[in-house]
Amino acid sequence: MGRNEPSVLSIPLCTSDKEMVLWLLDHGANPHSRCDWDFTPTSYAMLAAPLETIDTLFERGANPLCGQLLHYAVLRDKPDALEVVRKIIEKGAPINEVKYEKELKTYIERKPFGLGTPLHRAAEFGKMDVVEYLLKMGADPLKLDSKGRTPRYWAEKEGFADVARVLEEAEGKQANIESM
Repeated sequence: MGRNEPSVLSIPLCTSDKEMVLWLLDHGANPHSRCDWDFTPTSYAMLAAPLETIDTLFERGANPLCGQLLHYAVLRDKPDALEVVRKIIEKGAPINEVKYEKELKTYIERKPFGLGTPLHRAAEFGKMDVVEYLLKMGADPLKLDSKGRTPRYWAEKEGFADVARVLEEAEGKQANIESM
């Protein structure tokens, strides 16, 4: 619908209109039709759609490698955010990928705003359950974002001391592994 807005399928996804989602899918709507910033209807679903609708999208061919899905799932502001994160990881979304790193034009355009991994954003928003899960699944606590900062930096900056402590412990473990 625009340079940084996904196709019309995103509208019923944001309003939880499952009947319209199904109708659009039945009539050829592409769940990973992207705008210039690799933001797709499925990306939007990670932020706002009910779990049942997310499941429907994957049943109908949504690709976990299109649309930066894990990055958006981490930002989900609903009690089921961790469940959505789990679903995306189980479907093969890359856990240590910096947002847009495989989309050079968008990466260059968005780099000054601090592009990081899903762990960076979970730390920034103080999502302890998501941080712990990402670490358990192999997220790298030492990976730097586009401004050269670790996830712990963002947790500390935003005042999430408990999250910062968990990340500091994970950094120590990771550093020990890398020194072997």
